[in-house]
Amino acid sequence: MTAVPPDTPSYFDLRLWAKERGLHGQRYPYVCHALDSVAAALEIWDACLPQGLRHRISTGLGVAEPHARSLIAFWAGCHDTGKLVRHFQEQVPTDLAAYPTEPGEQKGHALVTAEWLTTALPKLGYTDDEYVAALVAQLLGGHHGVYPAPLDEFRDPFTGFGFAQGLWEEQRERAMLLAHELSGAPAPPSRLETPAAALICGLVILADWLVSQEHFILEQLRTPPADGSRASLRGHYERSRAALPALVTSAGLGPLTVSPATFTESFPNLTTPNGLQESLARHLPKLCTEGGLVLITAPPGEGKTEAALHTSDLLGKATGRDGRFVALPTMATADHMHTRLREYATRRATTSAPLALLHSMAWLNPDYAPAPPPPGTSTVLSGTRENSGSGAVRSAFDITEWLLGNKRGLLASWSVGTIDQALMAALPSRHNAVRMFGLAGKVVVIDEVHSVDPYMQTLLERLLHWLGAFGTPVVLLSATVHHSTANALVEAYLQGSRGRKRRRSEPRPVPSIQYPGWLHVHPGTGAVSANPEPVPTTERRPLTVDLAPVPLDGGRADRAAVLHEQLAPLVEEGGCAAVICTTVAEAQATRDLLAEWFAKVDAAGGRAPELHLLHARFPQEQRTAITDQIITRFGKEGAEQGKRPESAVVVATQVIEQSLDLDVDLLVTDLAPVGLLLQRAGRCWRHEHLGTVARPPWSRGPRMAVLVPAEEDSAKHLPRSWGFVYPPSLLMRTHNLLRRRASAPVRVPEDVQTLVDDLHDDETLIEDVAIDIRRLGEEMALRAHGRNAVIPTVKQLGDDLHPLTAVDFELGEHFLATRFGADSVRVLCCYEDRWGRRWLDSEQTRPLPEPGPRGRVEHEDLRAVISRTIPLRADHHTQPPLAEANRVPESWAEEFHLRDLVMLVHGVADDGTVTPARLGERALFLSTVNGLEEAKEK
Repeated sequence: MTAVPPDTPSYFDLRLWAKERGLHGQRYPYVCHALDSVAAALEIWDACLPQGLRHRISTGLGVAEPHARSLIAFWAGCHDTGKLVRHFQEQVPTDLAAYPTEPGEQKGHALVTAEWLTTALPKLGYTDDEYVAALVAQLLGGHHGVYPAPLDEFRDPFTGFGFAQGLWEEQRERAMLLAHELSGAPAPPSRLETPAAALICGLVILADWLVSQEHFILEQLRTPPADGSRASLRGHYERSRAALPALVTSAGLGPLTVSPATFTESFPNLTTPNGLQESLARHLPKLCTEGGLVLITAPPGEGKTEAALHTSDLLGKATGRDGRFVALPTMATADHMHTRLREYATRRATTSAPLALLHSMAWLNPDYAPAPPPPGTSTVLSGTRENSGSGAVRSAFDITEWLLGNKRGLLASWSVGTIDQALMAALPSRHNAVRMFGLAGKVVVIDEVHSVDPYMQTLLERLLHWLGAFGTPVVLLSATVHHSTANALVEAYLQGSRGRKRRRSEPRPVPSIQYPGWLHVHPGTGAVSANPEPVPTTERRPLTVDLAPVPLDGGRADRAAVLHEQLAPLVEEGGCAAVICTTVAEAQATRDLLAEWFAKVDAAGGRAPELHLLHARFPQEQRTAITDQIITRFGKEGAEQGKRPESAVVVATQVIEQSLDLDVDLLVTDLAPVGLLLQRAGRCWRHEHLGTVARPPWSRGPRMAVLVPAEEDSAKHLPRSWGFVYPPSLLMRTHNLLRRRASAPVRVPEDVQTLVDDLHDDETLIEDVAIDIRRLGEEMALRAHGRNAVIPTVKQLGDDLHPLTAVDFELGEHFLATRFGADSVRVLCCYEDRWGRRWLDSEQTRPLPEPGPRGRVEHEDLRAVISRTIPLRADHHTQPPLAEANRVPESWAEEFHLRDLVMLVHGVADDGTVTPARLGERALFLSTVNGLEEAKEK
């Protein structure tokens, strides 16, 4: 370096810039952005990072927490050093005549950062363990979401990367040294564990995102440093430090915390905890002092959600993890849980912060993400809901605009979402570090763990492995989990937390599952502690399971006679029933069948039952409305407030079998694997213990009628659609299992675990060996796909972060999918009049929106379009190039949410008659009562 004194005005060249986009022609000096990043990292550590996460990172560095804080701030200040090269600076006109041309090739600035730091960090003492310098360089090189590959060890440590001594090197070194000084001049760490490196990368990315906001930079430019002296830039740094608390608060990154409380204090609306809840509240605090994993198994309606929330509070307090993430199987269940968690936070929170809802359609929910207020209006947040002046009602738990940005939702202290949001952290996706960082400081709750297929289970196991490595507590919930699944999940977590696989000589961690019950897994010793005494449960009447044979008609189940037989008492005397069909098409046909019957009842002077239909192929806004109505009418609220129908039938697909609070007198369901049948049965007489549900005379106890093949040989008489959705061997095993019971009632909970385990373990249930072997082969293939898709284990990763974001795209994009073979597209049904004008509604009151003056579709128009979209399984007709009629308007090509939609254009005649849309050889029609269906032939 030159001998220029640090306080010389020209010590730092303020012409060298880091930001210019959105700054109205101004450029933001590189060194200012570097010091902003130092300030941001310090503020994040102090104000946002839970104590447990600070401890985990410090342990991974082998230093005390204050030292770790300084190290991360210093590294954050170096993340953009790769911008101090000619080819980056010349992207905007700059006088660089005095700067020499370095011989290096043009590369992305993140990679240049990694390369340069391997040459520069040794000058600050990073020499005892060379891998530490290399790993620091690699994690900072990953701040744009992708870790660079390891650098060539045989390359010259300086000139081999194209760097040269001179003015460029002086500026890079001066900026690094100033960041080092202002962050406390931390000495190099004694080690750097890979999990800690990944978390630090996430923190650096967050710091960079915060101080890269245009409004923050423009505010900083109002009082720019007077010159490039160290004294002037120190003043800039102090101004950044003063501005960061407000910036963090406005982004919504503060912690949402709860105070210690008993179960009764947490849920004052429950008079006393039930047996499961009381057992956890009494025994778990002594076991979970170091966190760990808790598995809770109990029948539907047994209060697992309340038990999980209280368990999360205990684990969070023990491990210093303020955050929460609750993972659900579907968007509908996530929406419902978001409401419940918000109510819980309203009662329990001691500090306020946003509560995020994470799935692809969350932004459509106006209660969660209202439209942005008009320019110039301000929103005041408080503990109570207030009007912002723009018509939007806000509260202390509402999401911020910043957190609604792409990939940011998991950074909220508390969040609810689909399980996919968590599983993405186990895939080598861009910004993997942000997802890991967002989960690591939380207690992670995963509901319905039994519902994952072998592919998703492989992803879940790898996620649990990394959560174990981070010391993140986990709560798993299930009503029907097989013991082999429980063992696989627990072993994955222990492998991460203990750093090694189970030895062959060691017993499996979960020899058996007490049902109902819970178990705790110690993260360090691997000790598994189950509930020490039997858990008393809500008294339930035995479940009557009747097998109702259905004949086949052209390979389809002919339900007409069976439904007439099963539902006749309801039609005559009232009551509520649910009919669950395997596919959407079957649910639509069943609704039509019942509608025709009920119309005849009305015509004969009777009083036909209400008829509801719910499946995934309704427009989003209609499906949400139907779900809300069903929960209100058939759930706890309906029973307590007199909203329950006197007579009604809900026809649905599997969407109602998980996490939805429904109570019916009778359940009629297609054959499915026994665990799912028991899950569905949880909707039958669900709230009997409340004493508020009026039952019809014919309903003397919970009863489930299972539609099964009419012939003894199930293999040859399964409806084709059933075998397409579920493995035929499991359907046959379930049929034989139920048939062997000879209609004996199922005692809940006493018989549940035995039935779930026997489905897979009892070889006497095999009806067709070849089909059973085929299922096992398919499961092995799904697990193999999962193993090829997931990120490595900590041990496999070694000292190289690159595989965490290295995707082999030649293998296919499905390797980044959280659900194998479930590819879908979103279709938009629109209506075209005889003049070729297109409308969102058949009444032709709302035209297809066009971009406004700024070239973008307005927010409310965008919401109106997406809320009308429908998921549809992808096939060759939905892949580019689409037929002309199925393509979105050219003006939508730049709209992220609109450009990949598939249009289903219905014709509208002058008399209002609507004709079906075409998609390849298919004719599809959007019915107001049935949703999107195959057009019926005339």
